[in-house]
Amino acid sequence: MKDYDGPLDKASTLIQLFGENRAEWPPESFKDLFVPPTYIDKLELMRPSILVGGRGTGKTTSLQSLRFSETLERLKLEGLSFSDQNYLGILIRINKNRVHAFQGALTESEWKRAFAHYFNLLVCSELCKLGSWLEELVEIKVNEDDLTRISIDLGLGGVVSFDNLFKQVNLLISKLQLYVNNPHSDHGVVFSMPESPLRVFAEVLEDTGLLNGKVIFCCIDEYENLLDYQQGVINTYIKHASPPLSYKVGVRKFGIRNWSTTDNQDLLSNPDDFELIEIVDEGFEYFATAVANKRLAFASEKGIAVSGTIDQLLLNMSMEEEALKLGADKVSDEVKNELRNSGLNKPAFDFFENKKGSEVYFLKYWQEKTGDNICDIAKDWYENESSWETRLGNHGYASLFWLSKGKKGLRIKKYYSGSKTMLALAGGNIRYFLQLLKTSIEYEIGDKKSEFPEPLILTPESQTLALRDVGKRRLEQIEGLAEQGVKLKRLILGIGKVFFELARSPANRSPEVVSFVVTGSNEEIEKISALLQDGVGHLAFEVFTRTKNTSKLEVKDEEFRLHRIFSGFFEISHRKKRRATFKAKDLLAVVEGKPTAAISALLSDQDATSQEELPEQLAFFSAFYNDNENGE
Repeated sequence: MKDYDGPLDKASTLIQLFGENRAEWPPESFKDLFVPPTYIDKLELMRPSILVGGRGTGKTTSLQSLRFSETLERLKLEGLSFSDQNYLGILIRINKNRVHAFQGALTESEWKRAFAHYFNLLVCSELCKLGSWLEELVEIKVNEDDLTRISIDLGLGGVVSFDNLFKQVNLLISKLQLYVNNPHSDHGVVFSMPESPLRVFAEVLEDTGLLNGKVIFCCIDEYENLLDYQQGVINTYIKHASPPLSYKVGVRKFGIRNWSTTDNQDLLSNPDDFELIEIVDEGFEYFATAVANKRLAFASEKGIAVSGTIDQLLLNMSMEEEALKLGADKVSDEVKNELRNSGLNKPAFDFFENKKGSEVYFLKYWQEKTGDNICDIAKDWYENESSWETRLGNHGYASLFWLSKGKKGLRIKKYYSGSKTMLALAGGNIRYFLQLLKTSIEYEIGDKKSEFPEPLILTPESQTLALRDVGKRRLEQIEGLAEQGVKLKRLILGIGKVFFELARSPANRSPEVVSFVVTGSNEEIEKISALLQDGVGHLAFEVFTRTKNTSKLEVKDEEFRLHRIFSGFFEISHRKKRRATFKAKDLLAVVEGKPTAAISALLSDQDATSQEELPEQLAFFSAFYNDNENGE
């Protein structure tokens, strides 16, 4: 690619560079940008693997990187060759519309046979591509007798080449699709045995010397799209996998609903049958930082002056700086005036008179939190300075949210900035992280493309506004991405509003309440948990194993929170601190009934003060908060 001389070209290229879609880049550039995920060694194990992650976590890209041609390209970049390749991957992406057609008029047993045949054909189609590629690379030609071993197992006659077999297999797929839509018509469909053609195909490649000791990885992406009985069919393949064939499954959190095999007697078991890889637990910060830094280096190589590292690019703001931006000095002056007229002794008053406004305002926050006399609070701080330093450390961040309470003129009422914060806000999702960077660049450059700042540094303002925008876009997308998208959107809006209120009303509660557990009847909990788990799969919520129960009524094992990408939109803490307890019936009411009454009930359970007016970004959804049943 050429160097970029013009300001407009530089700006556009940077924005494109941090776009999350690799298809935006030509292959010759992408190889310079690819960063292997931290869990690649686990994924490359010869035994089956299940890779768990939501959309945008890099799951699909990781599976694609295992394909036979992509793996060889990566090896070449490392100065290695085909002889160093231990596996050869193929990729099957589960098309929801097609696999869901395998239900209805027939018995489940008949549908299992039809689906197993369909999956065999999909895999064999990809194996034909692998076979042709190997023949050209290794210069070994598979004879017709060996090819016929495969074709007969699929119900075909003799074939003369992998290309010929590929065409015949795809004709069988078309025939099968006609049968599925017209199951009682005679289409001459003959079903193959479950997995048998895959095994025969792998043996042919091995016997003819094409594999040369390598294992075939059958990678299956979007496993959650399979019907329950279909997951049972593939589970059987996985459980009984043996060289030279192994399986790699990509699936959303809670996307595996059936762990049984075909006969419903055996269950897939971890670690006996597969390696479980949770992307969110696999060194995301290291990986995302490497991805961003590689893009910055690439931009620099192309003549664009940018900050050398992500830490330098994302300007951080200290708590003290943020407090002053949010009006701490004004509150501090009011506090000092109050103390001046309160009868506080002179040494104590002088103590606060000499303190910075970024600390003195905290007296007012603590007064609202406890209801105590401000003079008594000031005297206690003066006499116990070390304990108050600890208190300021524990509650200082929470007090920043309170500072903006009721201030209508501020464009930004809470800042989010710095590489550590941006990485945390992405919540283990590389797509979110790149979106945050891209949108921050767009805000920073704005209409100044003709005066491109060099080197580019992203201010806290740009980062904060970017986070707000990305969160809003994600909220709007949820409705179309998930089957229960409308309900999920309502639930996000309701819970987000509750945590917004809690952040600004410190009275008699712990700071930074941002997660929740659910109580209620088994029926109520089951109903809302199903929606929450669907939300986890679509990255609307995050889920954690509960550390301890706070009530005997809490019967679920999970603790939930809004995905951190929504933090800036709702102006709430992104840190995992403390949790609330929500009644399942109130959450259901947010989704199905009157949100205003439900939100009030949720707030009353937390001893909240009166509700704040909607901030600018939430005002867009004012109809929802006014009980418009459409939630629009």
